[in-house]
Amino acid sequence: MNCPKCKSADKIKKDILNGKQRYGCKSCGHHYTVMCKKTAKPDAMKQQILYLYLAGLGFRAIGRMLGVYPLQVIRSRVILRMSIAGYTCCQ
Repeated sequence: MNCPKCKSADKIKKDILNGKQRYGCKSCGHHYTVMCKKTAKPDAMKQQILYLYLAGLGFRAIGRMLGVYPLQVIRSRVILRMSIAGYTCCQ
């Protein structure tokens, strides 16, 4: 990842803000945050994870079906947010 201001590749890790790594550019001193990881899952997959979770499948079963690690399923915050919001399966 290059600096969004000067496009330089020289960077250093600064701190973590809201769970995201912040970087500092050595050339211009600009601080920036990485917005999206390369391993981010598409929204359609997150919706499918939520549907399968609310249908009663376990984390390991969902991971096997979708080809992801169970820990990625567990970490998918969409499950917690949507289930707290009151969504139900098969309405």
